[in-house]
Amino acid sequence: MPSRDKQQVARQFSRAATSYDRAAGIQQRVVTSLLEQLKQNSPETPSEHTGMLAGHWLDIGCGTGVALPHLRHMGASTVTGVDLAEGMLSVARAHSDNQTQLILADADHLPMDNHCADGLISSLMLQWSEAPVTTLTEWHRVLKPRSPVAVATLLPGTQSELLQAWQQIDNRQHINDFITRENIIEAFTQAGFVVEHAQNERLTEHYASVTQLLRGLKDIGATNVNAGRRAGLGGKQALKELEEVYPTEEENGNIRFPLSYEVLWIYARTV
Repeated sequence: MPSRDKQQVARQFSRAATSYDRAAGIQQRVVTSLLEQLKQNSPETPSEHTGMLAGHWLDIGCGTGVALPHLRHMGASTVTGVDLAEGMLSVARAHSDNQTQLILADADHLPMDNHCADGLISSLMLQWSEAPVTTLTEWHRVLKPRSPVAVATLLPGTQSELLQAWQQIDNRQHINDFITRENIIEAFTQAGFVVEHAQNERLTEHYASVTQLLRGLKDIGATNVNAGRRAGLGGKQALKELEEVYPTEEENGNIRFPLSYEVLWIYARTV
């Protein structure tokens, strides 16, 4: 798998911070589903917070912070949002209250004590990890025993339409790589988690043009950062060629350009 530059990832997400919430249709659906599954899987407790959260919760790769108030509303007494992109945290401050802390940090090196958190969520961040076992082991370190974890990540097949189209034009790396469901679940196990629930689903967005599709990816910071990538959108000629070979669908008489995401949701616990 080609290596990815963490700081390049951080820079592209920082640049996308102000456009992210407007453009992130699939991403919003994923985090909404993640929070709903967290509610459904959280065990009932003999208190007024039956089925709700409690204590200190982490949101790793919190982005613009859309999940932070939901964690507070669900019962978390304090919430810490962590992201590598300063621009994202700047936007996230608008979603924060006085019981929410925001930290600029690498998900592989959290500036936190051992066993300081009661639970953790992470939506569409883990797929950026070069070493998922290392990343998950660090998350395990900061969690208390029997703490819940809810994670959404991406699987192979994500952006398959774009991959298929580019493969007809050149041999460059245009799509970020993703690891399999089996390998992700195994990474959780190796890091010390017990996976209690896992499900995946294919979500698709549709665009009026390839240019709009690529701009949408740029607006959420989810462009290709692998070695050997082509800079920018590829030039007018490349865009013309891409639009000619891109798989399309017809909707109410209009040609639409689909872009699919294979999403995996995992609910796990520390031992």
